[in-house]
Amino acid sequence: MKKPIFKPCEQNTCGRPYNLLNVKLLDNCNGKCNFCIAAGTPHSVTSTPEEFIKRILEQKEFNNIDLLGGEPTLYKGLIDILKGIRPYKENIGIISNGSNLDVLKESIDYLDRITISIHSFDYAKNSTGIVIDEEKLIDLNNNKKNVETIAATVCTKETVCTIEDIRQYAYNAKRLGFSAIKLMELVTSNEEIDFVDLQDLLIDFNIHQKNPTLKGCFFELSKLSQYLGIKTYIKLNCPFNCIFKSMNFGIPDNIEYQHDYINVIHPDCTVTDSWVYTSYENKILNGGKYNVNYED
Repeated sequence: MKKPIFKPCEQNTCGRPYNLLNVKLLDNCNGKCNFCIAAGTPHSVTSTPEEFIKRILEQKEFNNIDLLGGEPTLYKGLIDILKGIRPYKENIGIISNGSNLDVLKESIDYLDRITISIHSFDYAKNSTGIVIDEEKLIDLNNNKKNVETIAATVCTKETVCTIEDIRQYAYNAKRLGFSAIKLMELVTSNEEIDFVDLQDLLIDFNIHQKNPTLKGCFFELSKLSQYLGIKTYIKLNCPFNCIFKSMNFGIPDNIEYQHDYINVIHPDCTVTDSWVYTSYENKILNGGKYNVNYED
């Protein structure tokens, strides 16, 4: 009997409708997150704004853009890039640690989405090491126009790990004027002491209990949004990049894994169809029979 082939659902970052161009402007960062997606990527000399604009516009099939780093607000030509691509791209976002709020405010007219990584509003626990200027943050949110501003946290035992933690996080995000919050599972540690399984934690809020690749890994959890009084996005791990999800769901060999859902423009303007790593020291390692191979 022929084995059925399953496709990732549309609420999945590797589902067909998900279309994202990650633009890594530079390697430099003034934060210290040890689980940064860019950690372990090859370092290269950064390109000029003109080179970035040309390369971004060449990626015609990608209309959803995220500018990131490093810390993208440290890139001197950020506004020039935004001005250059704004007429041609439908949805432009930036992911920042919030250390340069003046630059983010200056960028408002060219953005659709600002995601600020604040892993805890108790700044002594904030994994970025950044203490946010809350007066400037409130001003940014008061002047955000139609831009969606998102406070994002990677949930760990040190930051956000209980319903009360989430409620308090949402309270602070609302106090500061954010449009939404995003709760993300940790993908870059094998240490069980750090990992918070959001499918377990949020089961009373109707989060699905299926394989995230097939049922959805990125979505708004409506019941939790209603409970918290703020739009709440969830980003789950899939068995392909998380040892704990692999233990729960196994690693299916009958998923038609989409490889053209994401492109990455690196600081030297080379383009790859995924993130490229030269070091896996802080990434998920292979674990027993739950083999997770980043190089396939």
